[in-house]
Amino acid sequence: MSGRHQNAGARRVQDPEKLRELASWYREFAEHTGNPAIWDARLRTAEDLEAEAARLETAAASRAKVS
Repeated sequence: MSGRHQNAGARRVQDPEKLRELASWYREFAEHTGNPAIWDARLRTAEDLEAEAARLETAAASRAKVS
């Protein structure tokens, strides 16, 4: 996850499936806000979570090829 959304003390999620579930949650709740700034922040967070899930899957695939 990018530094802009992750709290310094937050535990990193290493499961791509869980990250995608969280991204879905952020997208769903973005739809329920009337504040454009909150809507934008939630969508950016969802995008960051999706990108991290893809990064983890790519890294896992690379490790599997090496093994």
